[in-house]
Amino acid sequence: MAEEGREPTGRELVFLHASNRSPSRAWSSVGTLPGARFAAMPGYDARPPVRFEQDRWERRLLRACGTGSAVVAHSFGGPVAMRAAARHPDLVRVLVLFEPGAYALARGHASVEEHVRRVQPVLDQAGLLPPAQFAVAFTAALTGRSPAPPRDADALLAAERQRRLPGPWTLDTPERPGVPTLVITGGWNDEYETIASRIADARHVTLVGHGHRPQDHPDAARVVRDFLSHHG
Repeated sequence: MAEEGREPTGRELVFLHASNRSPSRAWSSVGTLPGARFAAMPGYDARPPVRFEQDRWERRLLRACGTGSAVVAHSFGGPVAMRAAARHPDLVRVLVLFEPGAYALARGHASVEEHVRRVQPVLDQAGLLPPAQFAVAFTAALTGRSPAPPRDADALLAAERQRRLPGPWTLDTPERPGVPTLVITGGWNDEYETIASRIADARHVTLVGHGHRPQDHPDAARVVRDFLSHHG
């Protein structure tokens, strides 16, 4: 909900979460910027998880944008927001992308191809695995470490959501979103730095020390606010 009486960004902000975090857990202090509202994708609201459809996620995002917004997206939400902006610049007028999972733009790069080689076989078996087993296999493919199986309800729900998503490299992802775009990466992973370099006409800022969640950096809210103040 917007904070009354303060609009330093000059426009409404719509936040699009990543693949397995609920909207309420996705954002740190960046989500407290005035004008913020949070789009919950299908299966991330009160309803059970559902199979991903990019058009359906895009429609849900655009409905949250009203008559035109700045969209702030993280990870898997990045490609969805990028295509929404390219198709509907009247509704998505500015983009801020935290480590966007725009893998489709970086195919052929060694680190990206290695990521796909590790993760795609797990996704191919996702429908055959119970959520806890999938979570272990998926995390092992991402990190090379095998965690303990999740047991609590929130972790199992996150696994169920994740197992219904495709690899982000399969999403329809425009190279040029066509609106002012800021990409923020964490400087920890060559895949995301490569992806950032492939997004045409975007400004790129690196905030180190928080891995795949640069929105947790203490300067993240200021960087977003400063960018939006120039494109409001």
